[in-house]
Amino acid sequence: MEVRGFTPMRRRSTIAALGVGYLIVFIAIVLVASMAAMALLQVGQQLQLQSTKSGAQTVTDVSMGVRITTIQGWVSNGQIRRLVMIITPWAGSSPVDMSRMSLELSTAQKKLVLRYNGSAFADATTGTNNVFAVAAFPSVGSNFGLIKLTDSDGSCTAASPVLSRGDNVMVAVNVSVGFGGLGVSQHVLGVFLPENGAPSFIDFITPTAYPNPVVILRQG
Repeated sequence: MEVRGFTPMRRRSTIAALGVGYLIVFIAIVLVASMAAMALLQVGQQLQLQSTKSGAQTVTDVSMGVRITTIQGWVSNGQIRRLVMIITPWAGSSPVDMSRMSLELSTAQKKLVLRYNGSAFADATTGTNNVFAVAAFPSVGSNFGLIKLTDSDGSCTAASPVLSRGDNVMVAVNVSVGFGGLGVSQHVLGVFLPENGAPSFIDFITPTAYPNPVVILRQG
């Protein structure tokens, strides 16, 4: 006999069990949602980090590098024997380590890949009466030297030739060794390849005659 207002023990146990079951399901749903939210948050953070890295690398690839302002040659016995190329970092570029720079030069007959030679370095920040006579032209055809022109922060040395903003150097190439000299009307192609950043291309044709000892091959 059931007394009005009184719930039997078995019915109360059933209701309690259902309540506990619902509570367990609710907790499980909350835990699953929390785990999913954490996973999404981690993925979002990883994507943001990757995006930041990619953006920084893109900026480096676009802005880092050197600008060639002029190319000149020194003539002897009817051939260009030595080349100098004045370079400076691009505006906004990070410092450029010339010891990690590759220089490629090619004619119709030959292609050279040159690297910096630390023993071929000259400091011309106080001036020089003949840049083609300084000891910055390597005796090896696969090397280039440097003639320092401006270096306000002292970052460019023979052992650590790093170009920072405003620095200017001449890249010195002994084409007499590398190519056996450059004759008239020769097409020369090349490129400066930094470790990181954008390449700088070289393209000029030697004059049809060499009336003077020094010839300007490219300006600007």
